[in-house]
Amino acid sequence: MVQLVACLACAALAISDDSVLPYFEVSLGGHYTKSSYETESSTHWYHDKDRNEMVYDENLTYDIYSFEGGGPILDVQTGLSLAKRFIFLFDLGLAVSIGDSRYKFYSRDKEEYDRTEVMVRPIFGFGLKVYPFQTESSFLYGTFVGATLSFMFTDNLWEDYGMAYCGFEVGGKFEVGKLWKVSEHYFIGFTLNMGIYENATGSNYEYGDENFRIGKNPKRDPVEEINNLHLGISLTAAWK
Repeated sequence: MVQLVACLACAALAISDDSVLPYFEVSLGGHYTKSSYETESSTHWYHDKDRNEMVYDENLTYDIYSFEGGGPILDVQTGLSLAKRFIFLFDLGLAVSIGDSRYKFYSRDKEEYDRTEVMVRPIFGFGLKVYPFQTESSFLYGTFVGATLSFMFTDNLWEDYGMAYCGFEVGGKFEVGKLWKVSEHYFIGFTLNMGIYENATGSNYEYGDENFRIGKNPKRDPVEEINNLHLGISLTAAWK
């Protein structure tokens, strides 16, 4: 135990003033996003209006909503740089998506509706970024990888259709990129990123129709394990 404390003390004394620095990064670019939501039926019975009878479907789902589109994305990261290699950061982003949404009330429905939507989604999280290569003469100098525990406020317009999914999702954002040194502390380059998000609960009410009212679904099991996928590329400027 004494030896461990001594080692930690030596490591602390070895850290110079330049070993711990503030870190700031801003990225601006574009992204592609794809969303998919549906909830497992609590009864698995469907009212087939064409045959005017109840049909049992083991795979029956309801409140089916999807969106696909893209647009600009702004991302700001701030934190502490340890030895210019490890970055402990807070991440704040804003994604604007323009695209087409599709929805229908039951998976067996023949009618499907669609419209163009504009979504604004704030994203924030905490994570770690690593610059593994520190030799400036190396081609790989400035290359980085990062991962963030990320939280997203969804802006899907499913409420317009009577759907009741949660407006807050949890996931992870992963990124890789490269920066080129401009001066002692300033760098510019690019970032590739991918975000994966999950909605924890399914839609609250399984409505059926005027002849077959089901009511509240106590299970609310979402069918999709991944509800939101984001892929992006950005120009990046950093101070570290």
